[in-house]
Amino acid sequence: MVVVTSVMSFFASGIFFRGFGVLVLPIREQLGITQAQTNLVFSIARAEGGLEGPLAGWLIDKFGNRKVLVPSLVITVVGYLIMAFWLPGFWGFALIYLGLVSLGNSMGFQHACFAGLNQWFHRRRALAISILAAVASLGGLALIPTMNLLIDRAGLRWGLIASGAFYAVILLPLCFWFRNRPEDMGLLPDGATRPPPARPGSAAARRETRDYTVREALRTQAYWLLLVGAGLRQMATLGILISLFPIMVEDKGMSTQMAANLIGAMSAINFVSRLVMGYLGDRVSKKTIMFLSLTVEGIGYLCLWLGDWQTAVGITLVVAFIVCEGMMDGAGVIVWAALGEYYGRTRFATLRGYITFAYAWALVASPVYAGWVADRFGHYDYAIIPGAICAFLAGACFLFIKRPPELMAEDTETPAR
Repeated sequence: MVVVTSVMSFFASGIFFRGFGVLVLPIREQLGITQAQTNLVFSIARAEGGLEGPLAGWLIDKFGNRKVLVPSLVITVVGYLIMAFWLPGFWGFALIYLGLVSLGNSMGFQHACFAGLNQWFHRRRALAISILAAVASLGGLALIPTMNLLIDRAGLRWGLIASGAFYAVILLPLCFWFRNRPEDMGLLPDGATRPPPARPGSAAARRETRDYTVREALRTQAYWLLLVGAGLRQMATLGILISLFPIMVEDKGMSTQMAANLIGAMSAINFVSRLVMGYLGDRVSKKTIMFLSLTVEGIGYLCLWLGDWQTAVGITLVVAFIVCEGMMDGAGVIVWAALGEYYGRTRFATLRGYITFAYAWALVASPVYAGWVADRFGHYDYAIIPGAICAFLAGACFLFIKRPPELMAEDTETPAR
């Protein structure tokens, strides 16, 4: 399961979640639209995974991850191929990208893959999810420079055709090996043990723990701090990351290929850091990891704000940002590992969906604001500084989280909707 979901995320991340940046400039130039309009579409695409979160979570919990993953991949392939041969203008681009490409990627990879791994792991949940996210980072390292080179040499159309071909030829066949739950195969999650039979009401039965329902989770302070912290983290990162190619090229003064190479290097650093965070996440406090990560990320944004590509000091600061962002972007993985650890497997997809839905507005607002700043002032300074502030605030939210208490089997409640 780790191998299958990781390979899927390698291509999905390199092409869509991280690789979208190589499309920003060519689409903006081909359609003749502003940076704010361009950012609007790409930010809604990232927010779409949050907007559909409750529905996706309910579908996954009810029907299984695989029945969501396969149709999601199919509509993604269709979307890329339509864009390659028919891109009639801003509204046509928005309709195809959001209604097919983004919808398929969000349903399949923001929800089904993460929920799938959470079903299979108990003891080493953080490590398993971090491996998935780390290999996804390698997708950015390998595919961002490759896709940029292909678009520079052959044009936007061939870049879109190649994207659809990767999904059709590689990702769809991998669904054959995807399995929903270990119990479906007569197995238990990693680290779980089968309790001995116990009579209802006996001491053994009373000692058995159970997962939280949705209603019970919503009553805990930890859930709301996770929700607010995750939202602030997305506000901090997304506005900058969607605009990172224009920031590097137009604001900092480097070539498009150098920008692609640096962002690819950031993905390579992120690969190592996510593995380290996953290893530590099963052994030390998750809230400490999240707090330190967001603090360092905020410092990285300050380095980006002060840096440029013309002086030695400026170059050093830009490289420092690449290192800080690459090292600490894996904090998002620990958020979901903490959610699974605190509340269990049964309603993980639904609880995760509520969180992504709650901060979906921020995924649209922060990139559009960054694009408006660039159009209005000719630089991104007034977008980078608020990003640093949001990162520091997110770290503070994670610092004050207290793990909710374990629930015993005798503490019954009507199943959550």
